[in-house]
Amino acid sequence: MLYLVSNASQPVTFLAAGNLTNDDLFLHPRRVMDSYELISVTKGVLHIQSGSRDYHLSPGQFLLLFPGECHFGTEATEGELSFYWMHFYLPANHTSVCEEVQIDSFFHQESSSHYILPETGTLSASSRVGVLFVQLLDLAKRPGSLSSMQCSYAQSTLLLELTHESFFRHRLMQQDRKMPLGIIDLMEWLQLNYDTSLSVTDIAGKSGYHPSYLTALFKRCSGYTVTEYLNRQRIRVAKDLLTSAHRLSLSEISEKVGIGDEKYFMRLFKRYEGITATAYRESFSLKKKNRI
Repeated sequence: MLYLVSNASQPVTFLAAGNLTNDDLFLHPRRVMDSYELISVTKGVLHIQSGSRDYHLSPGQFLLLFPGECHFGTEATEGELSFYWMHFYLPANHTSVCEEVQIDSFFHQESSSHYILPETGTLSASSRVGVLFVQLLDLAKRPGSLSSMQCSYAQSTLLLELTHESFFRHRLMQQDRKMPLGIIDLMEWLQLNYDTSLSVTDIAGKSGYHPSYLTALFKRCSGYTVTEYLNRQRIRVAKDLLTSAHRLSLSEISEKVGIGDEKYFMRLFKRYEGITATAYRESFSLKKKNRI
């Protein structure tokens, strides 16, 4: 695993950002860029190679492409594909690429003034990267030179959120040594089955734990209750659906993310995001899309 480390005392230089959508058989073009590119997949699977490294990115996963490396699609995506993308520059004299073994010292610092970005990874249940991408795309559609400056700061905030994700993932890996394998498997299973109506009893039956014991163990290992972890996965997906090209009703979105009660879904969204689902959707109506 490679990590990008760069001084975060100044904002990055914004170039462009967008949301690519494709109905079927998308194949990423072959190219070499002089800038960094960050990709975050929200639907489908993106098959791509950069340098000699091969990736198959599913929803919730991201990839950082480095300047000067050739990247290209390795196979066409079957069915719908959607991902956010952004291009940016970092100051060469304050930026380096490190192996994973070299990065450990940064994670032990109490405070850091650096972007610390893994080349690829999976966003956490509480990640705000999707929200920040939508905000960035909204800013990118505004006219005037001030918009470019705002985009640079918005990109920087997004990269700092990914840095926060890196610290979160590192702490989780440290806990993995003590975390039961069943809990790790259960967390992955919940990320894939967010759209199913599940009670704690259902989940306990799946994992083989008593409901009360599972509740206490899961909270100690992840920092969330089982229900909160599942609901955060649902709201993360709902945010993407709210800003997608297909304008689904709140009732339809609620059903798609496994919450049968629309009013309960709306309360959850407001609790986790601090804004109603309707206001969230309308706040990002200028989002730039490119359809291929």
